[in-house]
Amino acid sequence: MWKASACAATSLMAFACLAYAQTSAEAAQQYQQLARDIFQELVEIKSTESGVGSTPAAESVARRLISAGFPTSDVHVIGSNERKKNLVARLHGKRASSPILLLLAHLDVVEARREDWSPDLDPFKFVERDGYFYGRGTQDIKDGAAILTANFIRWKQEGWVPEHDLILALTADEEIGGDANGVKWLLENHRELIDAEYCLNTDAGDFRSRGGSPYLVALAAAEKKSTALQLQTTNRGDHGSLTRRRAHAWA
Repeated sequence: MWKASACAATSLMAFACLAYAQTSAEAAQQYQQLARDIFQELVEIKSTESGVGSTPAAESVARRLISAGFPTSDVHVIGSNERKKNLVARLHGKRASSPILLLLAHLDVVEARREDWSPDLDPFKFVERDGYFYGRGTQDIKDGAAILTANFIRWKQEGWVPEHDLILALTADEEIGGDANGVKWLLENHRELIDAEYCLNTDAGDFRSRGGSPYLVALAAAEKKSTALQLQTTNRGDHGSLTRRRAHAWA
C-alpha cells in the first residue's frame, strides 16, 4: 500500500494563474518550469523534525528571490533557532498604506519512512509519473510554497507593482507546533514583517481535477477546531416523549 502523497501535475500549472500579467506562451512556459524546479528542490529537502528542519528550504527560496532582484532588505530568513527559520519577503506596492495581503505556506513536512513507501519511490526524491507528482510535501504544502515563490519572482522580473504591498511568508514547524511554530513566532517577535489585513493560506481549500483537467478550486473561509465545554443543568427527571405537565420518570 502506497503511503506516498501525490498531487496532480496539472494542479501546479492551474494555481500558477495567480500571476497577473498577460505574457507570451513562451514566457508562461518559462515560469511554469520555474515553479516545477522550485517544487522539486523543496520536496528533496528533508524538512522534517528528524531531518534538516526548515532552514535550508527558507535559505533556498531567499537565494532565488534575491537573484530575481529583491533587495536583501526585503528578504528575511529568521526563526526561533538555527534549524527552524522562516522566509519572509515583501513586494512593495504603489501605496504604503493598507490593505496589505499576506500569502502563506509552510516549509516543514511530517516524517516519512522509506519502508512505508512503494519500493520504487523515495519520499524525498521528486518523481513525476503518469501526470502525478510523488514525494513528501507534494500536497502539504510545498506545491503552494513553490507556486507563491515562482509568482513573486515573476512579478519582480516583469516589473509589476501592486497597488499595495504583498508579503510572502513560508514558515517553520506548522506540523509540530510549539514555540518554533513560524506564524506564532513571527507574530510574537517580528509582527511588523507579516502584519496584514488579509491572508491567503495555500494550505487550505481543495482542488479537483477530472481526466487531468482542473474543474474546481475551492476556497476555505474557516476551519473547524476542537473545544471543551462543561455544561451543568438542574431539572427533575422525566421522559422526552411527555410534556412538562405529564412528566414521569421512565426506566
